[in-house]
Amino acid sequence: MPILYLLLLVTAPQFIRVADKSTPPAISTSRIWVFFTDKGIFNESQYRRALDALKKTAPAAQLAHRQKQQLPDFDFDDLPVNPDYIRAIEARGARLRTVSSWLNAASFELPPALIPEIYHLPFVYDIRPVAFRTEIEFDQTVPLKQSAFRPRSRTLDTAEAHRFYGAAYDQAQMLGVPPVFFQGYFGSGVKLALFDTGLKLKNQAVKQLRIYRQYDFLSGDNFYLQLNGSEPAIIPQLRYLGLVKDPALSLNDNSALLTFVADSFNYTTGLPVRAIFFSFSTNRGSTWTAPRAIVLSRPYFYTYENLQLLNRDSVYYLAFNEVDLHPGALPSCYLGYFINQNWQSRQYLGTGKQPSLSIFTDTLYLAYLKNDSAIALRKATITQPAPNWLLTTDLSFDQPISEPQIIAGPTSINLLVREKNTGRIAHLSSDDGGISFYPRHEIVNESADRLKLFSFPADDSVYFLIYLDRSDPTLTRLNIVRSTDYGISWSQPVRIDSGLVFGSYTLSFADNRLNLVYESAGILYQSQSRDRGENWTTPEILDAAGFCNSPLLAPDNSFSIWFRRGDEIAVWEDADTLRFSFDQPNHGTRMASIIAGYQPYSMMGIAPGVDLLVVRTEYYKTSGNRGYEYNMEEDTYIQALEWAERNGADIISTSLGYRGWYRDEQFDGKTAPVSIAADLAAKRGLIVVTAMGNRDTTEYPWPRPYITAPGDAEGVITCGGIEKNFTPWRGTGTGPTADGRIKPDLVALADTVAVVAPDSENFLEGSVGTSCATALVAGCCALLKEAHPNWNADSIKAVLYSTATRSVKSCTFGFGAPRVDSAFKQFPPSKQAPPITTDRIATIYPNPLITTRHQKVYFALDLTRVTPVAEIIIYNAGGTKIKTIPLNSAMMSTPGRYRDQHQLELIGACWDGLNAEGKPVGSGLYLAVLKTTFGKSIAKFSVIR
Repeated sequence: MPILYLLLLVTAPQFIRVADKSTPPAISTSRIWVFFTDKGIFNESQYRRALDALKKTAPAAQLAHRQKQQLPDFDFDDLPVNPDYIRAIEARGARLRTVSSWLNAASFELPPALIPEIYHLPFVYDIRPVAFRTEIEFDQTVPLKQSAFRPRSRTLDTAEAHRFYGAAYDQAQMLGVPPVFFQGYFGSGVKLALFDTGLKLKNQAVKQLRIYRQYDFLSGDNFYLQLNGSEPAIIPQLRYLGLVKDPALSLNDNSALLTFVADSFNYTTGLPVRAIFFSFSTNRGSTWTAPRAIVLSRPYFYTYENLQLLNRDSVYYLAFNEVDLHPGALPSCYLGYFINQNWQSRQYLGTGKQPSLSIFTDTLYLAYLKNDSAIALRKATITQPAPNWLLTTDLSFDQPISEPQIIAGPTSINLLVREKNTGRIAHLSSDDGGISFYPRHEIVNESADRLKLFSFPADDSVYFLIYLDRSDPTLTRLNIVRSTDYGISWSQPVRIDSGLVFGSYTLSFADNRLNLVYESAGILYQSQSRDRGENWTTPEILDAAGFCNSPLLAPDNSFSIWFRRGDEIAVWEDADTLRFSFDQPNHGTRMASIIAGYQPYSMMGIAPGVDLLVVRTEYYKTSGNRGYEYNMEEDTYIQALEWAERNGADIISTSLGYRGWYRDEQFDGKTAPVSIAADLAAKRGLIVVTAMGNRDTTEYPWPRPYITAPGDAEGVITCGGIEKNFTPWRGTGTGPTADGRIKPDLVALADTVAVVAPDSENFLEGSVGTSCATALVAGCCALLKEAHPNWNADSIKAVLYSTATRSVKSCTFGFGAPRVDSAFKQFPPSKQAPPITTDRIATIYPNPLITTRHQKVYFALDLTRVTPVAEIIIYNAGGTKIKTIPLNSAMMSTPGRYRDQHQLELIGACWDGLNAEGKPVGSGLYLAVLKTTFGKSIAKFSVIR
């Protein structure tokens, strides 16, 4: 198998990697990785232009993180995967799961019989199975004794620290954490991504965690709706779908019909299948019915695609093609129809694909590719809902074609096709009702791709054709042309936007305004034109989640709809019981309590002020008497890694590990894709903390090495487990790696670690495993990062290693247990991160408040503890009270630093320059006085009018 890692990590960009391919690998699973040879960038000039384009669209959090790490903004691995390669594999019947820019790869679901064909494609570098982790563990949590003692204050006294930390004291004290906490460091201002089973926020110690972002990668595909410009929201009836593809939308007055392809199950055969579903709205998209399957595929080797939907009044016509995935099989084209939301039937039209529909008065026209160089045209009257076929015309071409688009008008039928070899958009017309066609002048002479035609009831003579212009080898242009005479003549192309990749696009027309929504790298953008496409506004982001697909606009722009892979809810909801075990969030909740729990005198996490990015990546289910089963696929983990980096994470804590597809000799950090990706994350300045894994001592008795991926990656902190007396925990993994490197890097407590009981409000329990050690070490990283915000990841790791309990690294203990107190003594905190010793206003911004430029002034806060009551009182320079601002103490849920503007808005720590009567105050010097239950702080600022 090719050594993928060496090609990914060369110092200079290698634009093409050449594989020595011979026999396709024997892979029995239906889920595979496909690695590509290149990214469509072939020289230094193209590379620099591509990097410049990538930087312009990068999230601010990602740019800020890389600048802090003193890294180049972007490199070759950050460039997106060539979308043409993905579509070429999809065209062969594969269903896309995930895409990884870092690996230049994508994962697909497909019948294993297709693997040889895909493997031998010229742009495919390698194929591998998607590793699947199934780990069975017995429930090893035990109840912990808890003290009811609740002193009123805290001190630096050791006994008092013991009481303050409660059951979590031993695990924290082993790492030197309590002195650092009492010094005034809580992990605040640090973003830590937790990859696990999700969270349940019932226990008091985790109820008020500071959650910065969340994402659920296990929730399948979820449709989102934006209604009349409101905030996008999930459509409750259209959630948790499997691998949605090719949605289509059509409207009739207030009714709307949505169709799409997704996974289903044939209960007659007991086998999974693909199906065409529909959902109906009777109130212009406000609410939707639960999806219903209208067509089920045959098992395994069949699917549907290219759904085209068009209505005449309350009759909706649906054209689609069935794909037979057996090698050499041909697709079939069908047409069916609905009356309102009642599915009637489908008719077989013949061998073919890529159907296109057009209706003029009472006549339906359908064109589809009969083969790569022929088009079939079908014509039917639809005075009754069922089509009455009148005519079939076959058109042959002297070269391969694709993407036929048909327009029917009062005097002619116009047909547009793309010539695949040149990208030319050819134009043919018929003046005799479709019996014969003649060529017209080409619309575009070269380099066009992905044609999509739009028309609107407001003016049925006007058509818009959007396509991609690939004449520039680096940047693709999104272009539009217009016809005002039913497709007879066309305008010159107008560029809407340009970029590295474009997905699907959709158009609406209302109030003499064109509205465009398009997808690029999983992000949705929108733009408008008020002169019918001649000029366009600067694109704005509609949905920045990063996993958006297939936007659809209502023709009158009353709503837009699209689907996301996953959703932004990783905290437990009542509805989750429909798809998860009730115990699903327990493991993630326990790990979060180790890292960031906060309930003084009961359960204290290592870094209670840290900002969490909660990522649900791991399934959890009960398995009878066998204990518990954790299921995780590595493409989901890699997708989560890239998401966390885009969202500005500093640290990643993950207890996940993979062994299923790999032999002992392959744990070398260079074989498993998940290890390669984790190392690339580390090279991008993320502190990746992961577990060695828990050995089965019957299969892997001591001292036989045991490690899981990505723990074998060189750049990550791999954590082993110890007992309270610093001896090895019996189940810990040990090194070395297959290539002889020493692992683990650090160790922490892995036996009877205090965690919250997820389904109790106050009880705790003890947990075991190297996952607990991982969470403890991740919390230590957060404390050190808070104290040294300008340190990069390598500096954090170097200091943790050099100040740990062992001077010589070993394959059982690594460098030992980290000692955060020693690290703080040897490397005192920077001046940019002073300790929080009292409740105070840390800074005021903008200062001065210039009312002609700024709407509000914000008061950044430092809190030593949670305060039940807090307020800010504004005084003028003469001491007159201007206004009292009550603060939302529920949003100040942990000690730490509160700096983010959005966070301060929620707290109420801001002022709009108006007095208690609502009148503007004058220019001058003002005082802001913070009063909490535990203290008072005063700061000055100015107002300029």
